[in-house]
Amino acid sequence: MASASEMVVAAFLCTLAVVLSILACVITTDSGISANWWPMFVVATYAIAPFPLVLFSKGSDGGMATYWAFFTTGWITTASFGIPAILAHSKIIALGNCFLSIAASLVFYGSAVGVQWYQARKESSFSF
Repeated sequence: MASASEMVVAAFLCTLAVVLSILACVITTDSGISANWWPMFVVATYAIAPFPLVLFSKGSDGGMATYWAFFTTGWITTASFGIPAILAHSKIIALGNCFLSIAASLVFYGSAVGVQWYQARKESSFSF
């Protein structure tokens, strides 16, 4: 089980990711393109990314449903990086807003991977 300090760090990093996503929406980085709320679609991918794993994976048996859950989670995660790029390419958001949104995705998914890595490292008997 995670300690209180680990949970505080994870919550802080997830909050930082949401703040970066909000900044990607409200900061005007290009005079020709006004700030808008289109980059908030990335936050929706943060919310729906774990659902395939929760719904379809049935433990570590490696059945077809588990592989489908990994695949679906992978393309949802990839969409969180692709959505800002597509919006910037079509000139709906500015390039600076795209970078802020991608930075938010990196912080969010990096914190999730970091927490998993730290917990696995803490529970294993193999030392690094």
